[in-house]
Amino acid sequence: MTTLLVRIDFFGIEAASPSEVISFLQTNTGTLELALMSAMVGYLLAVPMMLIITAAAFQGLTTRTLGRDVAVGLVWASLPLRPLWWAAMIVLMPTMLAVSGSSTEPATTAATVVGYQMIYTVLNTATEDIAVNILGGIWFGIVGVVMAKSAGVSRILGLTGVFIGACYVVSSAELFGLSMGTSGEIIPLLAGVLGPFWLGAAGLYAVRKIT
Repeated sequence: MTTLLVRIDFFGIEAASPSEVISFLQTNTGTLELALMSAMVGYLLAVPMMLIITAAAFQGLTTRTLGRDVAVGLVWASLPLRPLWWAAMIVLMPTMLAVSGSSTEPATTAATVVGYQMIYTVLNTATEDIAVNILGGIWFGIVGVVMAKSAGVSRILGLTGVFIGACYVVSSAELFGLSMGTSGEIIPLLAGVLGPFWLGAAGLYAVRKIT
């Protein structure tokens, strides 16, 4: 569903003109509602998956470690931030359309769109950059390092997880004033594509390990 949003250029509305935003929302209302709802559910489902993977990665350790506590804390810290952006877009979209349909003043519609774009940007930073890229990326690194200390499948998953975690964290480098140049497009793409597949593979491995 996130790929669908990219295909219809939903993420381009951040810099679009008010008329373009309204036209886009009117044209893609049904698709957007389904895609946004599905993506939000997917982001939330990552939380139990990450907790199960954490439990499996640290299984067998006789003492409670700081690494496990930090990993679990990162997952729970990301939980309230994960649905913010998606939920806000689902609520604000019909509000935007209602304002544009009832208002005869172009300035009113334009002001509403500007407010929408500001909320879009702020909450996107909270959900994507902080919850997924930074908190999630550090979690990938911690769990990946622990898994890499084992042998076989766990080691391969662990090393891959460390790489994906680094990609996630680097994807938000601009928050700290660091420019990634052309890599600023490639690295987030790698993280976004590989991360969900890794969670699925590691999740299956974890469930088999702890049951």
